[in-house]
Amino acid sequence: MNKYTYTLVSHCLSNLDSNERYVLQRKGFLMFAITTLVTSLLALTIVISSIDSDSPQKAAAVNEQQTYSFVKKWGSHGTGDGQFQRIHDLDFDPSEKYLYVVDRDGNRIQIFDKNGTFINKWGSKGTGDGEFTIPYSVDVDSQGNVWVADRGNHRVQKFDTNGTFVKSWGALGKGDGQFDLPVSIIMDSKGDLIVNERENNRIQKFDKDGNLLLKFGSTGTDDGQFSEIEHMATDKFDNIFVNDPQSGKTGSGEPRVQKFDSNGNFITKWGSYGKGDGQFVDPEHLAIDSEGNVYVSDRSSNNIQVFKPVDL
Repeated sequence: MNKYTYTLVSHCLSNLDSNERYVLQRKGFLMFAITTLVTSLLALTIVISSIDSDSPQKAAAVNEQQTYSFVKKWGSHGTGDGQFQRIHDLDFDPSEKYLYVVDRDGNRIQIFDKNGTFINKWGSKGTGDGEFTIPYSVDVDSQGNVWVADRGNHRVQKFDTNGTFVKSWGALGKGDGQFDLPVSIIMDSKGDLIVNERENNRIQKFDKDGNLLLKFGSTGTDDGQFSEIEHMATDKFDNIFVNDPQSGKTGSGEPRVQKFDSNGNFITKWGSYGKGDGQFVDPEHLAIDSEGNVYVSDRSSNNIQVFKPVDL
C-alpha cells in the first residue's frame, strides 16, 4: 500500500468512533472494506499511470494542443546582402542546406543557411535569361532544380535545364477546378498539387492530372477561414500551413498562420498584428524544415521569423 492509499484508508477509518470500529471488526467487515478500497485505489493508480505514459491517447491530446514559439528572425529593408526590397516566397532544397528567398522588388534570389547566414544571390531586372520582372514564387524540386515564377515576364524559369512545358488547367471562376487570383502552388509528398486563391479565399487539391481531390476554406475570420489568403507550405506529414493576412474589409486585422491536416481539417493558429516577436504586419511566404520549424517572411517588416513546434 503506497503512502497516498494508506492516508485515504486511515482517513476513512478515523471518521468512525470506537464502537463503530469494534462492530465492524467483530463482523469481519473491516478487512473486507479495507481490501475493497485498496483494490479500487490500486486500479485507479494503474489507470492514471497508463494515461501519464506515452500512450496513443496522450499523443493524440498533445497533437491537438500543439503550438509554436518564436526562435529567431533576420533581414531588413535595403539592397545589401541579406536585405530585401519586398521579401516574397522561400523554399528549402532537399538537403535543407540552402533556403532560397525571393526578393520581389529587388528582382533577385538570395540564398541563406538555416541560421540566416547569407550565402549567395543571383538575378537582376530584365527580360533575358536569368533576369526577372517581379519574381513571385520559388520552388525547389527533389533533384535540387530551382523553379522561379517570373510574373512580370509571364513565364517560369528553371535553373540549369530547359523548362519544357508539360500541361496546364484552370479558368477564371468559383467552380471546382477554377481560380480567382491563384497565389501559391505547392506539391505534397504524394505528388498532389495544392493551390490557393486570394479572391475565393479557398484551397483546392488536385492530383497530377488535374482532378480535384478536395477543397476547403471561405472568406471570414473564424478558424479555417481566410481574408486575402497568401502563400502555403507543407511539412513532412503533409500538414498544410497557410499565411492568412486578415487584411481588407473582410479581415480581422490580426494576421496569422493557420495549420491544417492533409484533409483540410483545422489544427492550430498563431500570430497577431505588430512588429514584435511572433507578430506580423503582412505575412506572405513560409517554409517548413524536416524538424517542423516554420519560417515566415513578412514583406512589410522585411524580415523572416522562425517558429518551432511546442507540445503542451
